[in-house]
Amino acid sequence: MLSSDHKKAIFNVLQSLFSYKTSRDRVVAEPFLDLPDKVAWKDYYKVIPEPRCFNGIKSKLEKGGYKHPMEVHDDLSLVFNNALHYNEDGSTIAKDARTLKALFERNWASESSLPQPESLVKVQKPDNRPSTQMLPTVSTSIQPIPQTDDMDVSPTGEKHETNWESMKPRDKQGDELIKKTDRLLPKWKGPGPDGWMALSEKEARDPYERYKDILERLKNHVGKDDQVPAIETLNRIQENASLPDISFTTPMSMALIQSRVELRAYPTSKDFDMDLNKLFEKGRRWFEEGSKEYGRVLVLQRLYQALTSHSAAVAALPNTASFNFSSIPAGPGTAKPIHSAASTSEDGVTTYRIQNKERAFIDEIVFKGMTYRMGDYVHLMNPNDPSRPIIGQIFKCYVPDNAASYQKSITACWYFRPEQTFHSSQRPFWEREVFKTSHFADHAIEDVIEKIAVQFMTKHIRGRPKPPAWYPGWPLYVCDSRYNDRDKVFVRIKNWNSCIPDELRKNDFMPILPFEGRTVMPKKVESPFLRGVKGPGGLVDEDEGRRKSSRRAVIAAKAVTPQAPATSISASLQNANNLGPYAGIAQPSKSSVDRTLVTAAGGMPALGGNPIIEELPAETVQLFDRDPDTDQLLWFTGPPVDVPDPKSSIPRYNLDYLYYLAKKKKALEKIRDQEEDDDEVDGMDQDHDADPKRRRLEEYLDEELGRHRPIPKKALRDSLKDVVIT
Repeated sequence: MLSSDHKKAIFNVLQSLFSYKTSRDRVVAEPFLDLPDKVAWKDYYKVIPEPRCFNGIKSKLEKGGYKHPMEVHDDLSLVFNNALHYNEDGSTIAKDARTLKALFERNWASESSLPQPESLVKVQKPDNRPSTQMLPTVSTSIQPIPQTDDMDVSPTGEKHETNWESMKPRDKQGDELIKKTDRLLPKWKGPGPDGWMALSEKEARDPYERYKDILERLKNHVGKDDQVPAIETLNRIQENASLPDISFTTPMSMALIQSRVELRAYPTSKDFDMDLNKLFEKGRRWFEEGSKEYGRVLVLQRLYQALTSHSAAVAALPNTASFNFSSIPAGPGTAKPIHSAASTSEDGVTTYRIQNKERAFIDEIVFKGMTYRMGDYVHLMNPNDPSRPIIGQIFKCYVPDNAASYQKSITACWYFRPEQTFHSSQRPFWEREVFKTSHFADHAIEDVIEKIAVQFMTKHIRGRPKPPAWYPGWPLYVCDSRYNDRDKVFVRIKNWNSCIPDELRKNDFMPILPFEGRTVMPKKVESPFLRGVKGPGGLVDEDEGRRKSSRRAVIAAKAVTPQAPATSISASLQNANNLGPYAGIAQPSKSSVDRTLVTAAGGMPALGGNPIIEELPAETVQLFDRDPDTDQLLWFTGPPVDVPDPKSSIPRYNLDYLYYLAKKKKALEKIRDQEEDDDEVDGMDQDHDADPKRRRLEEYLDEELGRHRPIPKKALRDSLKDVVIT
């Protein structure tokens, strides 16, 4: 039971929350006094597993329902965390929750008789988030995140602008905070009712023949590196075993599914399909990611997804068996860009931009009860190593031209795992760290294994992603850098918005449920190659890595003359002599100024450190002019200027001079419009009439020239001496 001192102190804290008002006399605690109506807010109780309110806590406290002060503290914290989880970050109630939470933590800490939570860590610097106007004096215990810039990082990984070492390292307290935050998130309830196997009219007459065929093909599959059928791996999963964080608790095994088929116990094909889907969900959590058993489960899942899909997917199976039934022949670390000179028909897979030809884009794809949209992160079948599925973010959903509406595909941006990169043996990695790349690949929807989440480092250390982006038990990765696989360098990401689809950049992408009281850093791990992990990447010499990183900017900034002028951009451009406002023909001279695309764009930092430079297709090159001396494609950093052709005798003028001529013409036209008024004055001769016209012309040009600084006034006045006004 609580002592009288404890009760008195807790009531003091509650009273401070109840009585706090804004400058406009609004009671901030009012929305938190009672729970939402269960009829009007059914969704709230689906999202929030442990609802709490002030009046409920006060009533329980008065009835003696709390045995320890920290139980009260935890319930009050739930009030604020629930509000922050359910409501948008910028909403009034979310702002009020942060204000009251800060007030609660300060007042609780001021009561000497109350025990203090271990998670409250005092820091010297305030949070760098905007403070609320209602309570400017309240401090927070969340450590500020330093701002970062994109920068080249050598394969040793030792140069970082942000000093993560200054952050509090991962400890047992951080582990407990993560577990506590995960418990606040709702549990995933499993896939929805749509997107399951459909039978043809012929198959519907006796669907169990189709079911038996599917099970038989799963049973007989033997991996290319295995001696026994892969189904033996699924048979090792215990039927009655209960696993945390999966969507069901009922028994499930391959033997159980086979038994139900023999007994003809499936009412619909959807029920059969859903049972197989549950079995593979259980298998993915039963075996450790990266193990051979895990890889066999994913291969069988990919085979099952094709067998229960449309006829075209089934027909493609014989052609894809050699690369684990994936719709692409090569994965990260092995695949090459389609238009790369080094690529072949076997490994040319990716592109550096999203393709838009021969496809019709759609908003979403519903497959096996899951809805996939732009921005979702997914595991995809890896044709080279199924135990390490491809990590990708969906940028587009589409239906290929000349394909049936049910043949849907996605375009995904790949993220590389550490073992898919080249790095020094001294480079440390964050636990479950992945790296953004510039590779985009098209995948059939059957390649999708499951939904996952990838968090930017600055959000990862602050909290967990909110549903529906992520649920406890789903794979979660952290990303801090890009990886350029051509130069084998890592580049720190400055702005996460640059890594996600344009359409999603306006809103807070993947909001988080914050950890209570502090940041939690991920654990550090050594290179996977030092732990015996195999992959398409490798270790590089530390000194060589440093040299490569230091040479990278220099090489990129130098002028490079392509060998194929018919499809390349000229690395240098002839530069005309400096022309004055009235210059005519000038002889060209070679410029000593660096005129490469990289330099014209502002250098490597302006390009984000990882520019993509490709040769233009021949059909594009033929539409543009070429340099007369080098026969290479001309490019310009801005609008056309006066660059005279030395082979031409026709005078060319620069834009300033042409602007002057246009203004003079306009001035003369304005004067002619006024000639009728001037002609009405009798007795004036031609010489006398010309003076006011010239005076008005000069006044008008003075006014106009004041707005156009590049043209010297004196030069224009001198030119007016020869102007003849008719």
